[in-house]
Amino acid sequence: MEEHIDESFFTDDIIAQKISQIELKKTGFENTFNERQIGSITKCIEPVSDQNPLETLVDLFDQQPDLEAVPIEENNSVIGIIDRKQVKELTSSAFKRFLAKNCGEYVKRVPLTLSSRDFMEKVLSKVTGISKEYGVKHFIVLMNNRSFYGIAGLEDIRSKIEELRSHDLEKAEIIQQYMLPKNEDVKDFPFKTSIWNKMANPVGGDFYAAQKLTDAAYITGVFDVSGKNVSAALLTVTIGSFFATLKRFSHAETSALKITSMLDSYLQSIVPVGNFITGALCYVDTALNEITILNCGHTDVYALMKSDGNKIKLATLTPTLPPFGMGAVSDALKTSGKGGYKLAVSSGIHINMYSDGLTDMQNDEGTRYDEDNTKKFFLDYYTKEPDALSTFAADTVAKWIEHSMLPDDITIMNIRF
Repeated sequence: MEEHIDESFFTDDIIAQKISQIELKKTGFENTFNERQIGSITKCIEPVSDQNPLETLVDLFDQQPDLEAVPIEENNSVIGIIDRKQVKELTSSAFKRFLAKNCGEYVKRVPLTLSSRDFMEKVLSKVTGISKEYGVKHFIVLMNNRSFYGIAGLEDIRSKIEELRSHDLEKAEIIQQYMLPKNEDVKDFPFKTSIWNKMANPVGGDFYAAQKLTDAAYITGVFDVSGKNVSAALLTVTIGSFFATLKRFSHAETSALKITSMLDSYLQSIVPVGNFITGALCYVDTALNEITILNCGHTDVYALMKSDGNKIKLATLTPTLPPFGMGAVSDALKTSGKGGYKLAVSSGIHINMYSDGLTDMQNDEGTRYDEDNTKKFFLDYYTKEPDALSTFAADTVAKWIEHSMLPDDITIMNIRF
């Protein structure tokens, strides 16, 4: 038998009780909340009486597409919420609309209210758990834990937290990039220094340094912090602060071994147990015509120069010292008998330092770039102009990873005489 409901059932008596539109209230508190507090995203919606027929909400949601939920009050006290999805299910047919009762029969009572002063990140876990248990997406928000202020949606909380984190990362990225050497910092060096860096995420764990110590002494280096993203980026700040201090007091110390020991001692006092920082440092003393390279648990350093037969020779300078942050570098310098590598400054020599993001990057088939390709990269770059590093490195990385994600930060530094 075909269902037929006389639409006149939904007119005369109900129309008098309809609320034509719900507007967001202006409370005067809108600008008093921190952007991380629940009050900053709360929708201050006038409650609907529990005695109003459900049909009232049908019209409200039809007229206001952005309205997702409505607070319901009983005896002037808000007791719960009815959302758009619930009303749609309860009135999906004319027969269901005919049988629908007053709002009070369908209100979702949730054993959790939020304070407008709550910080979103602190309550997110609790709100998510209650949402799963009770099947609710919106929560009552109270002012000073007493009077009704409005409602806040779980998705609104999540979206706001994501937005804030995104903004924080943008700020952190700017700060981290600001700490790295600029082109003007190295343009007056008596040798050419080219640097290329690509972070896998907005902030990362790679860091590099390049600065003048005295008129005859210079220091450059590439560092890689254990871990990724924000935690690793925080540790790069400690490296940056050391070199910022060194720059201010560089006249006091220029010994490669002493500066390296100082850096390790400084990082040991800050780096948490279980974390470490690898680094390759290149000290240039133009007065002594000498290059000192110290590799502290870092990737291999490649020294290149042309032989008498005009062929390019490549020397691999492997790590001889432990990573930074464990307080072991000074002891190793004293006991190993080999503090690092010394090379004479001569025309045509190149020193290449890089982070393991280069060797570890993978293509669509999961094949690593590995050490052989890395050596070839520097051999090919040897004959190119110094300023070609950015383009050459960017093209090499893009062609290798194809459509894959970059798994780790990549830093490449080339020093040529």
